[in-house]
Amino acid sequence: MHDRLISLREEYQEERRRLEEQFLEKRDERAFLLGQTEAVDQLVLRLADPYIQETEFAIIATAGYGRKEQFPQSDVDLLVVYEGDSARAEAAISPFLHSLWDARLKLGQQVWSTAEMQTLSLQDYEFVLALFNGRFIGGREKIGRLVLEELFPAFLDDNRDGLIQKVIASTNERHERFNRTIYQLEPDLKEAPGALRDHLTGTWLKRLVGKGGFLAYSESDIDSAHRFMQRLRISLHLLTGRMDNRLTHPLQEKLMNFVGFRSSGTQSGVESLMKEYFLNARVLSGFCSAMLARFEPNERETVTVEVSTQLETVDQVLELLHRAAREGRPLDDSVRRRILDSLPEFSTKIDFPIIRDQLRRLLVPQPGLYRMLSDLYELGVLELLFPEFGTIKARVIRDFYHKYTVDEHTLIAIKCVEELATRPEKDGRFSSILRDTVAPYELTLALLFHDVGKGRGGQHADQSARMATRALRRFRFSREEINSIALLIRNHLAMSAVVFRRDLEDDQVVKRFANLVGDTERLRLLTLLTFADIKAVAPGTLNDWKKDLLWQLYLSSYRKLTLEYGEERVEEEDISEMLLQGLEEGLDQDDFEQFLEGFPTRYLASTAPGEIYDHYRMSLAVSQESLVQTKLLNRKTHFELCVVTPDRARAFAKIVGMLSYFEMNILRGYGFSNRRETILDYIQFTDALNHFGQREERHRFKKLLTGALTGDVSVKELIRNKEQSVLFRKPVQRISPNVYFEDEQSARYTIMEIIAQDAMGLLYRISEQISELECDINLVLISTEGDRAVDVFYLCHKDGKLSEDLKRTLSERIISALT
Repeated sequence: MHDRLISLREEYQEERRRLEEQFLEKRDERAFLLGQTEAVDQLVLRLADPYIQETEFAIIATAGYGRKEQFPQSDVDLLVVYEGDSARAEAAISPFLHSLWDARLKLGQQVWSTAEMQTLSLQDYEFVLALFNGRFIGGREKIGRLVLEELFPAFLDDNRDGLIQKVIASTNERHERFNRTIYQLEPDLKEAPGALRDHLTGTWLKRLVGKGGFLAYSESDIDSAHRFMQRLRISLHLLTGRMDNRLTHPLQEKLMNFVGFRSSGTQSGVESLMKEYFLNARVLSGFCSAMLARFEPNERETVTVEVSTQLETVDQVLELLHRAAREGRPLDDSVRRRILDSLPEFSTKIDFPIIRDQLRRLLVPQPGLYRMLSDLYELGVLELLFPEFGTIKARVIRDFYHKYTVDEHTLIAIKCVEELATRPEKDGRFSSILRDTVAPYELTLALLFHDVGKGRGGQHADQSARMATRALRRFRFSREEINSIALLIRNHLAMSAVVFRRDLEDDQVVKRFANLVGDTERLRLLTLLTFADIKAVAPGTLNDWKKDLLWQLYLSSYRKLTLEYGEERVEEEDISEMLLQGLEEGLDQDDFEQFLEGFPTRYLASTAPGEIYDHYRMSLAVSQESLVQTKLLNRKTHFELCVVTPDRARAFAKIVGMLSYFEMNILRGYGFSNRRETILDYIQFTDALNHFGQREERHRFKKLLTGALTGDVSVKELIRNKEQSVLFRKPVQRISPNVYFEDEQSARYTIMEIIAQDAMGLLYRISEQISELECDINLVLISTEGDRAVDVFYLCHKDGKLSEDLKRTLSERIISALT
């Protein structure tokens, strides 16, 4: 018996190897799954043969095995049903199951009696779903027929409505786990929205109720998408050799070659793979959603069109969809079908001037704008009007920052602007800007086109502006409108670059930006475009801190434009005089003046008088016994740390290193010193893990920071030990560090910009190299985009800009430290 089992097991493994080789050669997923299923069938039947004669039992394949979709690493789901005495049945069934385990099958087995099958209930929900695809494979046929042709159909008849509600509830719960979006950076090929489980859910519901509702995709499209997902899951199982359904970033890299995706001039192999995934996920998600929609409470009347009513032109469709979106009512399925069927005819009857006038009215941010554009896109009308938009269909930008495909990001950005119009209480400041715009439809058009160049390679903003210009000329928009929209698109990254990578307290920075924009209307539109573009990257990307910075630049630029650059600059002597007048009694004016000497004007002009007085008091508290004074403030959106100490080597590096050790997210930092050689370092950061919500942690931080600045604690050792901890997960190095220098943007400082892989201690390592070369850090601006860090430093060396030799040395040392 033992030799027979080994022989059968080896035959089964050999057949599996043959099927795998055949799949790798032909990529035929249906043939592979059917072959896998038949190989398991043969093994199960041959192992069952000695036991079937001894008792009355039937062997039924269930779940994926029952559907003849046996994936390489999936469980073999079996139901064994017996009749008669349970002890006698167990004597035969138990050794049979053991033989399957000995054959190294991954078994998922259920053993029921025919009497127990008659007590089946919805409490056995998962088992009921598995039995949905039950298939008799061997044993007593009469028992198999009893279960599959009498007992289970009778159960479905009695429990159909309850089972449907269970399927709907479990599907909603599953979708909720994935935030109800197909746009997963690392999708689960089995469970994610748009993946294989959605196809199965749609199939179950269709079987339970018969024909489904309106389907935006044909049966052929759905079958093709299903096969693609099957092919991908088979490949993943073969590649990993384990039950692995999650398409992680490292596996995407490996899988692209495994399934035949290659890099092209404008798109990497991984991006091509994920684009294909999202296109097919949309189809399966649409199929599942259409079936679920049949069971939604039909309280809202649909928008219909009389059969006799003409629906012959695109402008008629636009008005119809606008009406549906404005009234919050869905289009009737029959209307959707008429629109889809009429697309070829529409393409010959586009009256561009008429549609242009419609767009000026319909694209104003208003209730239902996102819904209308989404419907236009789903029905193919949007691409009919703007074929340029088709270049970004399901386009993936694999920067670990953007959560959505480019087309979905664009529509979500427009939704963000719609929310400013319809829910002004959420972001009142930016809603007020929208209310003041003269031509808000230009904002929607700019957003619609702002990323279309990402499908063409090169500088996408310039490409997008050129493509938008061509499209808008087709519709006979005026030269002024086209120039305004093209300027917004061409500069849609300019405002965020200034906000996150330049010193907003520098008057020249604001002046240059105001010059770029030119007038207040463009400033409003560009601010709103930047707001929506950042917010649509991923949930939580546009936090309160970033909104405040964006608002600060808007106000500063608005003042520049409205005052026509006539505002007077406050002189250092005037600031000092004002500060002296407000100094409280008991503080020495002469000593306070000496404290101010040497601090840059920007510190004096941008820091509130009350905070400057606090900094002075902190400096007075510095003594031989207390060399470090710290102040930690919670500003709701972020924390602020102020450190005052006598000049200490690498003080700034040690401060940011300690914050990194405590897992803080540093936003920006300032490094000041006066002629007394008193250092005043000022860091703004967020505490995502709420470490500083605990008093003990705040106390421990201050104690370790003081030790680091006095030389009693090694920051380098702390970070090294943490990185070597079994709990520490070192990020995969995907981004090589790059260092850039800029001398034109600041009169006094050399601006150094570093793009590198985000990692714990990154800012500390950079700051250490800067300190070793005796360069002074005046300002640090931190921006994190996914796992890419963009750090901008304002540097000087001996009160001047960095020489070319010093830049070269610093760049080499930083790159060496980070790699």
